[in-house]
Amino acid sequence: MFGKVKLVTRRFLNVRMAIVGSLLLGSLVFYINYSYGIIDVKYAALKQACYTFFVAGLITRLNETIARSASGRWRALCLATISSSFMSIGLTLGLHNLRGTPEPLLSTVPTILLAPPGFAILAWREQRKTVQSNITNPNININN
Repeated sequence: MFGKVKLVTRRFLNVRMAIVGSLLLGSLVFYINYSYGIIDVKYAALKQACYTFFVAGLITRLNETIARSASGRWRALCLATISSSFMSIGLTLGLHNLRGTPEPLLSTVPTILLAPPGFAILAWREQRKTVQSNITNPNININN
């Protein structure tokens, strides 16, 4: 049973990036909202960390899939970066506009600043990994 959960989780989530992102963005949201009191701060930071783990892990895996599969290497990089960034920023803003976050727009700023370059780097790394594996397995195709 646990093996199936682990397999599904690794297939649909980039677990390493989900953990890093949840710790980073949860800490930033905690710091941004710290002046509003510990209860509101804990709620906002915990909400951001849990959301980031699941949603950003899923969006990161989607970003990698788009980077590998869209036609044209630069087109795939741009499409992966833009679509992943818009999804991440929109969902984060929506999450913080729900009740419980004292500064929803300021709590979204870290995502606005970090998502586009972060997704671009992750898409580029995935493309580079695919090209390197293409050397040993010619059945994988990524267009230039």
